[in-house]
Amino acid sequence: MKLNDLVLAQVTDMHIGASNAKYRGIDVRQQFINVLQRLAKKPLDLLVLSGDLAAVEGEPEAYTWIRRVLTTFPYPYVIMAGNHDHVWRMLSAFDLPNTDVSLGKRYFSRLIKGRRLLFLDSASYRVTKQQLEWLSGQLVESKNKNPKSKIQEQVLLFIHHPPLKCECQFMDEHHALQNLDDVWQVLEQFPQIKPIFCGHYHAEKTVIKNDKFVHLTPSTAFQIDTETADFSILHTKPGWRLIEWQGTQVHTYVEYL
Repeated sequence: MKLNDLVLAQVTDMHIGASNAKYRGIDVRQQFINVLQRLAKKPLDLLVLSGDLAAVEGEPEAYTWIRRVLTTFPYPYVIMAGNHDHVWRMLSAFDLPNTDVSLGKRYFSRLIKGRRLLFLDSASYRVTKQQLEWLSGQLVESKNKNPKSKIQEQVLLFIHHPPLKCECQFMDEHHALQNLDDVWQVLEQFPQIKPIFCGHYHAEKTVIKNDKFVHLTPSTAFQIDTETADFSILHTKPGWRLIEWQGTQVHTYVEYL
């Protein structure tokens, strides 16, 4: 790999509770530890924890435990909010910068090896108008700064909820993003957004629409059956996604323990 190539790992939907009690009969804490141990052996530039770190509603004890576990992880990480998280408790527990929060929403950008990563907050089941305006500004800015550079113009977008329906029956019907059309209308304006990385659905899937690739990343806790109208756990193997950004190409794949 070249010097400015990026290797990322995405873990999502850990659902860590306030105690070490099992969640739906699953030892989610141990599964998360097992995933981190596997990822620690890979040559990563960044770990993305893409929301639903907590089991119910941002339990402080869950965040304290996660931060303690991450102290031995050898690579930097960023944390996003999901619908089971609480932004202010998250900021306090992980000592995160207030500059990444506006009107109670945690959305931000990172520039790593000259490559831009953008992170949105869909914890309220919506991406607010303010965030969409910020996103548009970020994308216009990145293009204007480097009008001739395909590498610089490209961005990776992370959002907890998928910005479209994904043919996952239960989640599409009961837990989809509420302002899908508003979000997608903005995304369609910017060709520099191609891969979009999401969690929330507890499934491995890629949905392609209008030259954009929406990648659903499996949970470290359990996976939901995409073909049933009622909630059903497909299996409890913890999964994660690896993302390799080499030159102008983004390669991504999912692994399980």
